Amino acid sequence: MAFKNRLYPHLLPCDIQVWERFLSAFPDRFDRIEYDVRVGKGRPAPPEMHRVIQKAALDLSRRRIDAIGFTTNLISIIEITRLADLKAIGQLKAYPMLYTQTYNPITPLHTILVCEEIHTDIDTILETLPVEVWVSPSPEGSPSVT
Repeated sequence: MAFKNRLYPHLLPCDIQVWERFLSAFPDRFDRIEYDVRVGKGRPAPPEMHRVIQKAALDLSRRRIDAIGFTTNLISIIEITRLADLKAIGQLKAYPMLYTQTYNPITPLHTILVCEEIHTDIDTILETLPVEVWVSPSPEGSPSVT
């Protein structure tokens, strides 16, 4: 049986550890946090499929944001990963647009990358993006926010 965490539905165990270190470092950062937030339109199933299956296929194919932190004046879209790579960059760029299309928020959006390590060459790309980066402390280190 595969590991499944009820609180963080689609995070891997190694990502959960990184996220929980972030939460420990910033316990009062957000008023509320939602997990596994679906955005986008999804991919429709063939029309000959039963409508219940069509609805399920559409819902399951929507993109999922790891976490969204809410405060009174800011919505933070959070990508959580042990190793930040090009996939994380794509998600950090796409999720604010998809969130806006899906929910049309009036509160400003902010993007946060929570990771333990940044893959080679990704740090120079992150420097060009409007993204807050939090690199998890190693057991003997301290958190780093940029």
